[in-house]
Amino acid sequence: MEQQAVAVTKRSKLPPFPLVDAVLITPGESRAGAIGVCTNMSAPGQVLNEIEERNRPNVSVLGSLVVNRDGTERMILNCLAHPTIRYLILFSEESLTFSPSTNLLLALQHGLDGKKPGNYIMGGKAASAHLPNLSRRIIDAFRESITVIPLFMYRNSYTEPVLRDYLEWLRPRLTPEIYELLQQATGKKNIYYDLLNQLLRLLGALPHQEKAMIELDPSEFRHLQPPVVDIPAQKLAVTVPFRVSDDGGQIRLDIEVGGETFFIRGKEDFRMAYSLMKFLGEKKALLSPLAEFAIGAELARVDTEIKNGISLEPFVHPASVVGKTEICLEPRVALLTDKKYYYKVSVRDQAIISVMCLAFDVCEEVFDLRSPEPGGIFAWLAEQDRFEAYEMDILHRMDVGAQIGRAAIAAKLGYAFIQDFSNIFRINKTELPLMIADGDSFLDVHKTLLRKLYTEGLTEEHGDKQKGLARSGIVLAVYRNAEKALERLPSFYKQGEQSTDEMRTNYKEQLLRFDHDGDYSYGERTRVHFGFDQLPKTIEALKRDPGRAAVIQRYDPAVDMGSFLDPASGGRTYTHDPCLAYDLFIPKQGKLHSFHIARAHNAVNAYPENIFGLHDAYVLAVRTGLGLGAGDFYMLSSRANILLLTEEQRTKKILAEPSKPSNDMDTASGPDELGGNTRPDANAGSVAYAFLPLRAVPDRPASSAFIDRFKNFEGIDTIARAVSYYREKGVQHNNPVLSEYQAGRNDPQGEYLVFFQANVLGGKLHATAVFQNRPLSSWESDRNGLNHLATVFSQELEAPLGNLSLFYVGYRP
Repeated sequence: MEQQAVAVTKRSKLPPFPLVDAVLITPGESRAGAIGVCTNMSAPGQVLNEIEERNRPNVSVLGSLVVNRDGTERMILNCLAHPTIRYLILFSEESLTFSPSTNLLLALQHGLDGKKPGNYIMGGKAASAHLPNLSRRIIDAFRESITVIPLFMYRNSYTEPVLRDYLEWLRPRLTPEIYELLQQATGKKNIYYDLLNQLLRLLGALPHQEKAMIELDPSEFRHLQPPVVDIPAQKLAVTVPFRVSDDGGQIRLDIEVGGETFFIRGKEDFRMAYSLMKFLGEKKALLSPLAEFAIGAELARVDTEIKNGISLEPFVHPASVVGKTEICLEPRVALLTDKKYYYKVSVRDQAIISVMCLAFDVCEEVFDLRSPEPGGIFAWLAEQDRFEAYEMDILHRMDVGAQIGRAAIAAKLGYAFIQDFSNIFRINKTELPLMIADGDSFLDVHKTLLRKLYTEGLTEEHGDKQKGLARSGIVLAVYRNAEKALERLPSFYKQGEQSTDEMRTNYKEQLLRFDHDGDYSYGERTRVHFGFDQLPKTIEALKRDPGRAAVIQRYDPAVDMGSFLDPASGGRTYTHDPCLAYDLFIPKQGKLHSFHIARAHNAVNAYPENIFGLHDAYVLAVRTGLGLGAGDFYMLSSRANILLLTEEQRTKKILAEPSKPSNDMDTASGPDELGGNTRPDANAGSVAYAFLPLRAVPDRPASSAFIDRFKNFEGIDTIARAVSYYREKGVQHNNPVLSEYQAGRNDPQGEYLVFFQANVLGGKLHATAVFQNRPLSSWESDRNGLNHLATVFSQELEAPLGNLSLFYVGYRP
């Protein structure tokens, strides 16, 4: 391959590091290290913790990588700017969607496609396989000065041949020992930290070499790091021909245009802006760019007031106009985007608003406007007017105004702001909330629970530290009339080459299989593990006694939450325990309701196929066997989470999907709230719940048979087993589950504490408990026993008490 000469600079003219914004760990003791580690989808801090002390002086920078464009581009620039990095190790597991590590290897070996604009990678794989914001000179310089060493895991079939081909191409730059280690690692399903440490030792033993620095012209990557323009703080002290107000929980815009007055009402500010644009047509020219920005900002302000129950100062001086003619909302939004310019809005440190003014043409100037107030930014944007002149330019200005308005509010109130996400919210770092979402369509319920989890969930590092920050909560989702709500999995959820129908079929087969490939399968646990097939036995039991709920078990407290020494790694390995733990079936008034319990739940990616799989494989089998109609499908995710490192963008995409609002729904099955003076009607409801503060009960109550059962569950003290697990692996983990019920030993229609989980999140011990066929008259004694059990865990794990999420399924008077 023909390569351009690269200019070398003297070390006295070193560029700043990091050259472009990135979330990196730079250990102080290893600033002169020659090795950078790309941790792919693992948290850099966790990888650093696993690096041996003797290897740490050699590792100068660690950072994660999810996407090609923007992500890989920033990594390349920062590697070139670092004064000592000469080796870059690609470690951990790469993103399935974008395959950025695989694509970087292809770019280094084969270069860019000269016949295709946009710097597309020759033979690129997966989504967005291009590096549009870098010049070819920079990519060539990276190839010359940085040795990229692959030691990563992957799930795409195309990666292994790319890896083997790349290693042969790279072989002249490697020692025989390093080449042999990489050859052995290629194709391995798991790559452990011992291999990373071995590679670090080999690289650290190589002779020291001075790094040749290259000249980096900011114009070559200005779209990644635009020049900053500081704008003095000023408010937008102008009078506008409109006013925006709260009209009984709806946003109302009254506006004067061309001597006429109009009004429009709605609950979505973007749909209102879109409808205004369609209505005005050519009359949009009567509004100035500044007024268009202000409309967006004011719509966003009132939307925020309504959603958060607060009052905010207007951005402008509103007119006292009252519209006469109503503008109808458009039934659908068909968006045309600006093909020349786009904007990125964020809030930076010290409550500074940042507006990046970007362009698709890399020859265009770009800017990063920064100010503590939005007024000066709006004035700058209105004067420059960097918007394509097209049908929807007014909508683009209103939308940018809305984003800047929300960012300004978030900066002032200390809330979190995310562009194109209509909610601003405080980051919860202390409380684990219980959230309930119900509806009659899957997408609507999924969006509701994700929105609540994303805006209200507890934010802290995941128990598996390599997963980075997680946002967690206890989530009860209710799919009303399961036959209707789960009729169709929207094509939006398609993964890879499989259609959503194929996904459903394949996952149903997995849940019905009798064998397993690894430690377990859900089908094997349901149909074989306990010595019999629980599906037909459940149907038989419910036919004999349709007045009591019946349970199917997959989690086995006598086998799960265990650990052993792994001969391959020499370290302690923990059992892989079923997340979908129990199913409870409740016949009621000619319908079959079901209540499913997950001890832990990835709420973004795994969730859809779990819901449809449980319905298709188990609920339909039991309902058909009993000849009952479709009831409600409850999914209790005792510890649901969104992994922010890898799933935040997917979450926001799902939240942006349009969904049909719920129709009139039959909610007779529940969930009915307990506590205070509330007492559900056991003849009507099937599920009741309470969310209560735990209180210390150090002395064991006399009437808590479930505690005796936990202490002697099939000959095992499962309380001690759970405490031991937490002490070994960490108190945030959610693997330990306790239960009174054991399939094959107990009546599946008996009265049990089916599920109990307690672990430490947000610095407090929280517990979840689910009773089956329990009379509500035992409410007080149950609370007392659960409080004592939580107190035991609180003392053993040295954590203060938090809250109890308590559920009664198939409850009796």
